[in-house]
Amino acid sequence: MSDAYTLIAFGAAIAVLVLMIAKFKVHPVATLFVIVTSLSLVLGMGGARTVELVTEGFGSTMASVGLLVIFGCVLGKMLELGGAALRITEEALRWFSGRKVPWAIAVASSVVGIPLIADTVVLMLIPVVSAIAFQSKMSMMRLGPILYIGAYVMTSLVPPGPGPLAATSLLGVDLGRATLFGLLVAVPGIVVATLYLLTIKTYVAPKAEFTDHLAPSAAGTGSAAGTGSAAGGALGSGGGGAAGNDAPRAPLSLSLIPVFLPIVLIMCDSFVVDMVGEESGFGGVLAFLGEPVIALFLGCLSALPLFGRRWSSKETLNDLFEAGLRLAALPLALTGVGGALATIIRETEVADSVADIIQDWGLSPIIVPFLVAAAICTITGSNILGVMTAAAIMEPLAGSLDISGLAIYLACGTGAQIMKHANSSGFWVTTTLSNLTVGQGIRSIGVASALSGVTGFAVLYVLYGFGLV
Repeated sequence: MSDAYTLIAFGAAIAVLVLMIAKFKVHPVATLFVIVTSLSLVLGMGGARTVELVTEGFGSTMASVGLLVIFGCVLGKMLELGGAALRITEEALRWFSGRKVPWAIAVASSVVGIPLIADTVVLMLIPVVSAIAFQSKMSMMRLGPILYIGAYVMTSLVPPGPGPLAATSLLGVDLGRATLFGLLVAVPGIVVATLYLLTIKTYVAPKAEFTDHLAPSAAGTGSAAGTGSAAGGALGSGGGGAAGNDAPRAPLSLSLIPVFLPIVLIMCDSFVVDMVGEESGFGGVLAFLGEPVIALFLGCLSALPLFGRRWSSKETLNDLFEAGLRLAALPLALTGVGGALATIIRETEVADSVADIIQDWGLSPIIVPFLVAAAICTITGSNILGVMTAAAIMEPLAGSLDISGLAIYLACGTGAQIMKHANSSGFWVTTTLSNLTVGQGIRSIGVASALSGVTGFAVLYVLYGFGLV
């Protein structure tokens, strides 16, 4: 089978994948399954071998990532329903006052966005941000996208979000290193995107449904000096939506522990165990606690105090876990079929053929996963699908291109941020709830997401050039 035929089949498969999802709105899991099986058959694997490879790829991927995604989604659900996100936001707003309030929103969104999907963060906190905009006379064209972009970048690059968990599993990347370097790449992207959004001059008022509950006099107290205290009060107001619920207000420490405990344990396993020696008692315990599955489960346990006396109720111990399982279903299915795609590519001549072309063209290998993820995200509207699918496509190419799994992961995570527009659920959630038009959404969210991705990739390119990833 010639290289040309192999490459044409592979290129056609990717084109059909994007077309089915973006144009005909076929479910991504069904689309990936059709593409995987068709590609295998076209490349001469035969019916029996195709079934064997698909089940082998799906099963091996589920074995490595299944519980991680489940516990990650359960943890996110516990933080959402336990009031941790609102508590973290409240504290951030107290630390930043006056004209620094947009940075408080960016910080809160970034922290909460580590375990939560960006759409969820916006749905939970947009009433709070709208109240802040009303009281401070700041434009929702600034504040709404800032709320979205922090969580969006984090959920694209930092575990335990479902996309990063799936991509690290597909690429065999150590979660501790993925977390550390993901943060190094993500933070500059968030800063640059926020700085851009702060330059927007167009004023957009918040939606009335989020501000009708505020006293009429509040509009006249929107001085920069009063923004911090006013914003704090908005969190407890009954404006409807996420801000108006009766979620418990746990202490800040209890709200932060479930977010950072798994990260600290996983990073200790990656960086500390080797120094103290796993054969020592302390090293052995740390290695066990730092196993990603154990660390994420401990994170779930540490979130129980958020529910106060309700921690032992059926609603907390059973119903909430089931809600997390439902949330995990789509990432699990996508990851499993993505693993099957990687297996098919590995078993054919696709990887070698693509690698030869990249080397012949003189492209830097790090650019390829970035462009693949950017294309998938821009066309399909999903950063999670972008980072997972790009990781599945690139994993078999890692050896031929002589590039580390960590570098590919970070390139996929930065590329998968580019760019949000009208085919994305997050774009519509943020623009609709922020009272923006489509054009305003593209000028704010679209440009900011592109800037965050390009900035993150620029940082990655420097790290790659110095041989750090």
